[in-house]
Amino acid sequence: MTADGHDPALVAFGREVQRLTRGQAVVGARVDELAELLAQLATDVATLAARSAPEGDEAVRSWLLTTDPDLADTDLGDLADWLARVYLRYPDAMLPSCWLWHPALIEELRWLRCAHREAYHDQRGTWAKVADWHDRHRPGVARRLATAYGSCELREHAQGATQDRPAPTVALADLAPIIARAWSTTGEHLIPTDQQISEAEQHDNTHRGA
Repeated sequence: MTADGHDPALVAFGREVQRLTRGQAVVGARVDELAELLAQLATDVATLAARSAPEGDEAVRSWLLTTDPDLADTDLGDLADWLARVYLRYPDAMLPSCWLWHPALIEELRWLRCAHREAYHDQRGTWAKVADWHDRHRPGVARRLATAYGSCELREHAQGATQDRPAPTVALADLAPIIARAWSTTGEHLIPTDQQISEAEQHDNTHRGA
């Protein structure tokens, strides 16, 4: 017993409990601080992601894979406006009257339009992107369009005219699973059958020159 009549063991135990209680309070406060820091970090990450993610018509989309009529209408309207305001201002630019009848041409012009918007974006745009658009992207598209569509006009798309062609199809696409299995298991292609050769020739005759 101590001079004041307390059991030393109980006194020591009480002090240990007090020490542990204070330590627990410190740990609890630290945990709360870390929770606040993590919450702030999550908010900051979400904000940065929102700023860097593509928005609206800046999202990367392929015209050739378009399935939403409303989105297609928006994209095409935006492209037509941009063609008049920007693309056709350059002396080497050409746009055939039948441009809307050429899906691949629209694909080319739309990515050029989106690259132009990215180059001049108020946050992501840089003079290096602008220079690349003027020096490489735009002249490249202009050359390809002149070569592929320079002599085309809308009357060529009339029924029976040169551009009145069936939609392109992939020859013998139904054989892809068979070829895939043969190649993955033997490393060899199958010898084509007479029927397959006939179907291939029919496809070639239908789409030749398309």
